[in-house]
Amino acid sequence: MTPHLVAGERLKQSLGRSAEVAGCSARVTEEAHKPWDAAMFMGGLHEVTIAVDGETARWWLDGLDEYAIHLPGFVLSKLEVSTVEVIAGQLLATIEAETVKEA
Repeated sequence: MTPHLVAGERLKQSLGRSAEVAGCSARVTEEAHKPWDAAMFMGGLHEVTIAVDGETARWWLDGLDEYAIHLPGFVLSKLEVSTVEVIAGQLLATIEAETVKEA
């Protein structure tokens, strides 16, 4: 599996664990991952859409950034909640992230 796909899987797992710790649940509904490489690094660009349930869902989404999530083997250089919609009482959030493989 290529590094950007490994980072994408770890991102989804870490988001799920973080949501659970915050008292809400997160389920991935859509995802896209593509390589983001240069001469000095190997990385990935990620867009993950998640459905979030629970009383603390909005609070959890508001607190998400690159410092709130840990990805073993990767540096999370950017994590941003780009959109949040309310659909049938559930939050649907799109998260954009950039990862770089650790040396």
